[in-house]
Amino acid sequence: MLAWSPILVRKIEIHALGFALLKLQLNRHRAAEVAIHRHPHAQLILYLSGEGVQRISGRRRAASTGDLFVIPAGAPHGFSLSGRSRPVSVVLDYELAGRRVRAGHRRLPVQQLNELHTLLSRVPAKGRLTLADYPAILAVVAQLLGPVAGTGKGAPIPTTLDRVRPLLQTPLPLARVARETGYDPDHLTRKLKRECGLGLRALRDRDRLARAQAALRRAATIGDAASESGFEDPGYFARWFRARTGKTPGEFRRD
Repeated sequence: MLAWSPILVRKIEIHALGFALLKLQLNRHRAAEVAIHRHPHAQLILYLSGEGVQRISGRRRAASTGDLFVIPAGAPHGFSLSGRSRPVSVVLDYELAGRRVRAGHRRLPVQQLNELHTLLSRVPAKGRLTLADYPAILAVVAQLLGPVAGTGKGAPIPTTLDRVRPLLQTPLPLARVARETGYDPDHLTRKLKRECGLGLRALRDRDRLARAQAALRRAATIGDAASESGFEDPGYFARWFRARTGKTPGEFRRD
């Protein structure tokens, strides 16, 4: 039995400029561990939720929301759960003609993750693809394989918000988020309000709501959307969602 449950699987043959896209898949892990395995093609894995340990060629690295891993063809890799929340991940299978894909890791900012959620919600889970579906698919690929933002000469100095955003995507308590960035929680909230107008809790709620809305558009059930958004209790998810939107998850899906 597979260690994951596919939410979206799209076998796609797109070839351009030495790049070949083979498959786009959205998975929800259902086992605590994915055994070490290999592929004849390169693979990219982006974790949208959950946390654990990603293993690539004998190396171990913590994986949580926003962590993106590039796995070369033939490289042994696997995953083990480190928390209670089973991950949801985007998997991209691809090849680069005449070029060697090197193992890599980077963390995507919250804004880019939100854009990916929106783009993925536009990719139909079933039926034949039409030309109208390809712009969203290619936009997902561009987001995942594009250059790392903020590198090179003249890169802007990260703001407090830039430093906090990745941590807000994790299940860490807000007090721990503040400590990880070197601030007292109240001081950090005041600093963020001066910088962007929102405090710690409001920022986490805003980003979580965007992920929840995207999940409700895409997931098969409200329970699946709750799990994908990081909620273990669908009842609490429904109350939380209604308090922020004035609608139940079911009403939002019907709109």
